[in-house]
Amino acid sequence: IKLLIFGILLIGFALYKMQTVFTSRSDLREIRGTVRAADIYVSTVTDRRGRESRKSELIFYLNERQQKFCLTANIGKAYQNDRFRKILAGISQADTLSVWVDKDEVDVYEPTVFQIDNQHKTLLEFEKVRRGGSPVVIVCLVFGIASILGFLWFRYPRVLDRMWN
Repeated sequence: IKLLIFGILLIGFALYKMQTVFTSRSDLREIRGTVRAADIYVSTVTDRRGRESRKSELIFYLNERQQKFCLTANIGKAYQNDRFRKILAGISQADTLSVWVDKDEVDVYEPTVFQIDNQHKTLLEFEKVRRGGSPVVIVCLVFGIASILGFLWFRYPRVLDRMWN
């Protein structure tokens, strides 16, 4: 039964992450404003097995909105995230900033950020955000389906034999 639960959880997670992978530009809305505060925070996280790694968060706020915009990445053993440093530099230099979020999350306190533009260039590209979750979705779907089929195979081997033969 653990195999079945594991498979269902993996498929559920994959379906949740699919929202990001299958988001199109027409699903995005622009939030424009001036930067109130922006900074990068690095913290140590520990998984269930006691292994430590570092998590980098780029958090910024716009004066015109009561929202927190956050980008998060696991940076392993590194002490800084160069990609976030470049984005932060672009945010800090901006007079105005355009943040692109899903149209259903425009009024959510912490929406998923798909693209960031300042008046000069794109700091975070939509395609990189969208494609970043693709491998995770595929792996979770494959292992989820395999787990459910494994459960069914061990639980009902004769039924599956008749179906495939």
